[in-house]
Amino acid sequence: MINLNECATIAIAVQTALDAIADDEKSDAWNTQTNDVKAFKVAIMDHGIEVQNTRCVWCTLEVAEEGHRTAHRDHIAPKGKHGRWTFEPLNLAISCEYCNGFKVKGEVETVVTVAANYADVEFLIVHPYLDNTAEHIRFVDNGAGYPIVIEGLSPRGIWTIDTMKLASPHLTKLRAMDHIFAKETAALPAEDQDLFKRAVGRVAP
Repeated sequence: MINLNECATIAIAVQTALDAIADDEKSDAWNTQTNDVKAFKVAIMDHGIEVQNTRCVWCTLEVAEEGHRTAHRDHIAPKGKHGRWTFEPLNLAISCEYCNGFKVKGEVETVVTVAANYADVEFLIVHPYLDNTAEHIRFVDNGAGYPIVIEGLSPRGIWTIDTMKLASPHLTKLRAMDHIFAKETAALPAEDQDLFKRAVGRVAP
């Protein structure tokens, strides 16, 4: 899991317009095509892709705006249950379509206690912005320095790993493959690295 220090900055006029939408209408407004909604979504995606180094906030695997492992704007407190936070930048991070899908996170309840101020909400899930993720979740050092095997360090860390299926054999294998790919690519001559990455549809680390 990735620890995030700063959420996206939204233009004041855009955020003001979105905040003015009634709380019980915000979730539905997410799927509209107004200029404010589109500007908000672009800001969230651009910021997330950059600060997360094109990786899913949960499983840490590589994502892209198109193609394999598509990047999703993931509402940490699900917008279907907590519509008031639909356009709260602190409530959004970039994840892959697997982690954000209905078979994993989807509309799973991640909140214990709602508060008027988002930063005061009590979460079940380890929050990438509000928590120091290293206190809850870590990757076990396998001697090679690759973040492959994940371990929970707290009840919330264990809940997050179990709920998000982060320790599944499938994701563990993919993380191992991802880092072996990075190691092997780094061993190539510099002039061959970009060519190889483009050929297999991978972005530079």
